[in-house]
Amino acid sequence: MAAPAPGTRDTVLAGPHVPRPSGTPCTVELFRDVEIPIAHFTSWDGHGRFAYAPPPACPGPWAKVILKVALRNADPDSYLDGVEFAYVSIGDVPLYSGAAADNDVPTHWRVERDVTDYAAVLRTPNEGAMEIQALPRFGGVFQAPYYMSATLLFYPANTANRAPRVPDAAYPLAPDHGWREVGGRAGTLAATLSLPRNVERAYLDVMAHPRAHDVLWFTCMPNAAIAAFPELRSPLAIGTGQFGLEGEPPPQGCGEGGFREVQVSIDGQPAGVVPVFPRFPPKFNALWNTPALLQPAPPPQALNFMPYRVDLAPFAGLLSDGAPHVVALSVAGRESEARFSDFQLSGTLLVYRDRGGARVTGQVTRNTLAGQPPAPNVSSTLARDAAGVVSGSVVTRSTRSYAIEGYVDTSRGRIRSTVERSVRFENVLVPEAYDGPGDAADRYSLGVGLASSVSGTSRRYLAGKLIAEDREYIAYPLTLAYRYRGARLQQAYVQRTERWRPGVTRYYTHLLHEVDLAYVPGDAGAPALEWRGDQRYLFRDSYASCYRTDVRTQGGALAEFREGTDCPGGVNRLFWAAHPDGSPDGLGWAK
Repeated sequence: MAAPAPGTRDTVLAGPHVPRPSGTPCTVELFRDVEIPIAHFTSWDGHGRFAYAPPPACPGPWAKVILKVALRNADPDSYLDGVEFAYVSIGDVPLYSGAAADNDVPTHWRVERDVTDYAAVLRTPNEGAMEIQALPRFGGVFQAPYYMSATLLFYPANTANRAPRVPDAAYPLAPDHGWREVGGRAGTLAATLSLPRNVERAYLDVMAHPRAHDVLWFTCMPNAAIAAFPELRSPLAIGTGQFGLEGEPPPQGCGEGGFREVQVSIDGQPAGVVPVFPRFPPKFNALWNTPALLQPAPPPQALNFMPYRVDLAPFAGLLSDGAPHVVALSVAGRESEARFSDFQLSGTLLVYRDRGGARVTGQVTRNTLAGQPPAPNVSSTLARDAAGVVSGSVVTRSTRSYAIEGYVDTSRGRIRSTVERSVRFENVLVPEAYDGPGDAADRYSLGVGLASSVSGTSRRYLAGKLIAEDREYIAYPLTLAYRYRGARLQQAYVQRTERWRPGVTRYYTHLLHEVDLAYVPGDAGAPALEWRGDQRYLFRDSYASCYRTDVRTQGGALAEFREGTDCPGGVNRLFWAAHPDGSPDGLGWAK
């Protein structure tokens, strides 16, 4: 595909397309150029459903299944505030989830997802759903439609690209097209599932989409700080509060603290931890109507959310006991109950069955996460000086390491699974606020330094012999320097994995998507004093994949797009089974 041309103000994506296997795919068009009017947290529900049927010419097994989604907005005057959310699901399993670009020109973008692991829901006819949710800034008179298209590509298996071992079943936790709105301190998505009696392994793909008052959760002050220093709630602060065409803007700045985390449980027993990616929306102040900071090349995960996969293999024996089990997701971190909905959660339980037996038994033998509830430590040096200026810092830290072990007796023998994880979180907020005698004297700035990471190892043993080992490290660093109408954002998505199976060369991957974006406005009607961005997208693996793009933007337009830097021959190359977008990889292609 041709590189974008310098000078374009249309959306530019640094990441790669999903790599293709050899052969010609069968194409199933789900819908084309569907017009979706934007409304106040309402959706195109009732009209956003479509019938799905698998391609008769490609009955499977498939080497790979790819979902292609195209979105566009023909009118830049949509006046959205960056709380956009879009998805496509089939059988209540989300295949794509993302958000909307918001440039100062009509804009288009295309994203892709490797959905091979969800083949179980694609083998039979089913109902699909799609929608876009958003929060218009000034009401209906300024609403503008988006248009969406979606297509599935089914690649038949062949001698060069074998069909991978994929999950035998997929169970969505949310029956409402795969997503559930949760709010308040104890917001929970839970499903009671009756599973087969021969579950050998299980995984949970989790996505957490912050919205409404929590869309910028990593900038939120503790409630005690806001109570002691009302200046932290200012029209100049970061916030999603809206105002109409008449009247004064509401105070911005959020409370409830700057820590969020998703907890996974089975029958109330803690089963895993999911870090929340700090997705940055196009606009982060109701008075700042320009999407300048993210135009035209948005930061990581802005338009295409990747699920986080939780290894639930130690619970396979429990899940196979024939009783119904409650699998639940909950958002931790809010300091008090809230009346508004703050997150949308999605969970898909992926199950591998024992193909040699109809029934297995087993149990969880160790779970140190059960004694470690999320309890971040918060410290503050905030103070008001003699001139009335509030400054200082608020530091929120959370560190937990845990191990979960269990076994399952299968037709092949006893399989023992261990999952070890270390979860680290630190968020440093450095505000400066002054509420002077007149509006002209007011000032507000905020520095954010966020470090969130998960690392660990999963192992499986058959009759005491190691049969699988997976190591992972995922980090979401973010630094923000904000002053009203101007900001500098440095953000990265980092992922390193190491996977081993018997008879297969150990497989390594390294993914880095980092951005440095800045916008400083000029006087009214004058050009911006600073409006630029730099991005680097790098993926490498031990199967000779090398993908790199370098993107430079200036004045809201593309200045330079370079491909293949430091790759052999200066050319990007991707192994057909690689996951260069950071999506979960079950390594089924290696078996």
